[in-house]
Parts: sequence; structure tokens; C-alpha cells
Amino acid sequence: MKLQRPHKIAIGSIVGFLFIVIFGWVVFPRLIKSQIKNMLALKQGNEIRDMYVKVPFPLTFKVYMFNVTNPLEISEKGAMPIVQEIGPYIYDEWKEKVDTVDDESDDTMEYRIKNTFIFNRAQSGSLTGDEVITMLHPLIAGIAMAVEREKPGALALVNKALTSIYRNPTHPFLTTTVDALLFSGVDIACNVTDFAGKAVCTQLRNEAKDLIEIEPGIFRFSLFGPKNGTIGQKVKVKRGVQNIMDLGQVVEFEGKPKLDMWGSEECNTYGGTDSTIFPPFLKEEDGLVSFAPDICRRLPAYYVENTKYDGISVRRYSADFGDQSKVKAEKCYCPSEDFCYKKGIHDMYKCVGAPFVASLPHFYLSDESYQKGVRGLNPTKDKHEIIILFESLTGSPVFAKKRMQFSLPIHAIPKVTTMANMPDVMMPLFWVEEGVELNRTWTGQLRTLFTTLKVVKVTKWLVLLGTLGGMGGAGYMMYQLQQQSVTITPVHTVNPNDLKNGKNNTISMVAQNGNNIRNGTSVGHVNRAMSTNEIDKY
Repeated sequence: MKLQRPHKIAIGSIVGFLFIVIFGWVVFPRLIKSQIKNMLALKQGNEIRDMYVKVPFPLTFKVYMFNVTNPLEISEKGAMPIVQEIGPYIYDEWKEKVDTVDDESDDTMEYRIKNTFIFNRAQSGSLTGDEVITMLHPLIAGIAMAVEREKPGALALVNKALTSIYRNPTHPFLTTTVDALLFSGVDIACNVTDFAGKAVCTQLRNEAKDLIEIEPGIFRFSLFGPKNGTIGQKVKVKRGVQNIMDLGQVVEFEGKPKLDMWGSEECNTYGGTDSTIFPPFLKEEDGLVSFAPDICRRLPAYYVENTKYDGISVRRYSADFGDQSKVKAEKCYCPSEDFCYKKGIHDMYKCVGAPFVASLPHFYLSDESYQKGVRGLNPTKDKHEIIILFESLTGSPVFAKKRMQFSLPIHAIPKVTTMANMPDVMMPLFWVEEGVELNRTWTGQLRTLFTTLKVVKVTKWLVLLGTLGGMGGAGYMMYQLQQQSVTITPVHTVNPNDLKNGKNNTISMVAQNGNNIRNGTSVGHVNRAMSTNEIDKY
């Protein structure tokens, strides 16, 4: 039987409707997710694995120094510190993961961190690193504060040692070049012969991580020199092959499945990625949680808003150091059960073995007392907050500014000559910004993906509407055809003479049928033996 045009349109529309619903809303999204999972998993041979192991472009690493302009007034009279920010000193930071080992049984990858810093003179403008600045001496003040914290009975011994090693210092400040502080190093004369000096130098040799012995008894100290181009801490992360949502999750740090320095199980759990990669398909409420090895804690970033980056829809996240003095879940980061820092400060002593603290630059989002304790600070959102612009479908950070300030809390220590009159303040030393901004070479790949998704989205809705319109049109056309196929039988006037002559076939049929009904015969049966005379009986 040949199908009419409306039926053909209806069948085609129904088939198209089912196809676009199944493919556009079921098959294609699953196909995209499957492709993203395969693309992002850190299995050997993947392009993303190669980029993860060795980032193909340098990150921008900026350092801002705080130059102390009134060191003598601070050390002699306990005056409020006045600082002057100098920077940024800009470096190209090349990130690499070395000594990689894969374990397919638990879907993990182990590596060691290697960061290399190269001074970018062009971007640093007029700054060369030869600028002379004055800052609180990290070793003189740091040793005094650490000993008071751990072994206050040894302060008199430490005072003698500092006098010997630093040749009778009159204040706890260091004046040197920026380059020496950051990379080339400041010498420490530990070739002393007195008991106190030798005892402290032995302790430094055994415990200080940032000291390099350049010759017997002579150490060299710098903030980043020992980490520049050297193999550092060991990290083990999930590869995301078996479960993409585990991608980048830290499961071990320095061979330990969890930390052991903080005051609770929750704070000792890594609970985040290594910050260089995140799983895809994250929701806003999931946040971005990463583990920061430099401060030995996880740092959660919270969702702020939706925005755009180079035409790509992204989410904006930010992070801070919370408030261990008020938030119960963060009290595990307090230096002791009896003492917690105020809002915005993270104690690093248990992590690095020195009494430094971390915060946002200029004490942004920290308690006002820290900001007011030092003159010359100007905390602002744009310059000092942590920012991450994150594309959630692929788990790609397209723009990030990780900012952190390092300070040394000080106060008067009567048993240490150089610290006897110091004010009770949080002294800022320097702050850093590690930034990445993907250029069009990298964002172009994301734009291509989203253009494809947009085309598919528009197409599937157009096809869906087209098939619905086709089904509606076919239904209307079939209704029209049905109306045209209905006919009405006309009623004829019968001549009485025709009845006698049996000329009216219609009446004859009726009469015959009527007779058959009385005889119990089916109406549909015609008795062709009946004559016209039999009709006359009626």
C-alpha cells in the first residue's frame, strides 16, 4: 500500500524527533564527557600528561620586598615599623615534575617537584636585584623567637651565640642586596670556636633546610636559592584513569599518607589536588581545594561569581587563610591549645621549623590589628587577593594569581640583647605572586570545543523544533484529507407507478429487505426469486 505524503512526513518527523532526543540529549553529552575523561587522565602517552609533567611555558613569579626605613628606632625605642614596598622583581618560573613513577594498581603517579627561576630583566623595568634594602634578619630574629618558643631556658646561650656569629650586632636587621636575599645568598660565619656559637651552628647545620655550606664553617642563606633548579619534595597523586573525579588528588606527601603536625584528623588530611590540575565537571559548591606543600596545609578556594575570560565562560574563585581564633574547624592550625592567631594568619613553624607566618599581602582580609601595627601597608582587593578563573567542564584554570606574604611575629625578648626593646608586631618581610594567564594559543582549543558544543546545541534545538513542526503539519494534512473523503448519499422521490412496475431498485431493495426482516432473514440478503406481483400484495 503506497503511503500518502502526510504519512511520510509524520514518519520522518517522528524518526527525526527520536534521533535528535537520543543523540542530542543522551549520546552526544556522554560522548563529550568520555572524550574529556580520556583527554585529562594522567596516563602515559596523553598530551595533558606531558604538559602536567613539564609545563611548556613559564609561570610569572613576582617578588615584592618590604624595606624597613627606621630600623634603629624600632630596635632601640620599640617604635612602630615603617616599611616601603619595593618590586616587583619578576622571574620566569619553569615547573617540572621529575623522577616520576606510575602505579597502575592504585592509579597513582609519584613525582618530585623541580622549579627553576630565571630573572626577567625586561619585565622588571628599572629593578636589577642590586638594590640595597634593610629587613628584619630572618636568622637573628628567627632563632631568638624560635628558642623562646621551644626552649626559653636556652635564651642566654643563644644571645652569646648570636654575639659571636654576627660579631656583636647592635640590632636584629640585615642590610644587603635584594638578589643576595632572594638567590645568591648571605654568608654566615659559623667558623667560631666558642661553645655557644658552635652549639647554635651545629643546630643550624642539622636542621636548617635553606642553608648551603659553601666551605667548612661558612654557610650561605637565601630565601629561594636552595630551591632554584633543585629536586625538591616528593608528592603522590591520583591519575584519574579509573575515576576522573580523583584526578590530581594528593594521597601522599614526602612518603606519608597524611600529615602529623596539626591538631586534628581533618587538618592532617591532604583533601585536595596539587593545585596544578583539577578534575572536570566540578559544581560551584564543590569549590577548588588544593594542598600547598610550602605551608603544609590544604587551601580551599570558594566560588565568587561567573565571568568571562577571552570569550570563555568561567567561574571566579578566591581563597584566604580563614580565622583560626573563631572557626572551630580551623583551630587545629593554632600554634598551641592556649594561643591562636587572629583572622588571616597561618602559622608555619610546624611546617618549616622557623617561626614565620603566612597571610595575604599587606594583611589583606586579616585582622586590622596586624595592618595597623606597621606603617606603609595598603591592602587592596585587586592587588592582593587570590584569584582563580576556572573552566569547569574541562577542569582548566585559565587565569590564576596565587599571592602570599611571609612575616615574622616579634616582641621584646629581654634576654637577647638585639631583641630587648622590640615592639609587639607582625613584621612583614616579603610577598610573592605566582601567576598564569593562558594566551590565545591555549584558550583557542577551549574556544573550539565550546564553539562545537554551541553549534550542536543550536542544531539540536532547531532539529527538535523542526520535527515537532513536521509532526504538527502532517497531522493537519491528514485531518484535511479525512474531511475531504466524507460523502453524503442523496434522497430520491419515488413515483407510485414505479413501485408497481418494480422500476425503483432502491425501493425494491428496501421492500425485499423489509420482507426478509419479517421472515427472520438477514437484511443484507436479497431474495431474487420474488416477482413484481408479490410486491403488489403489500
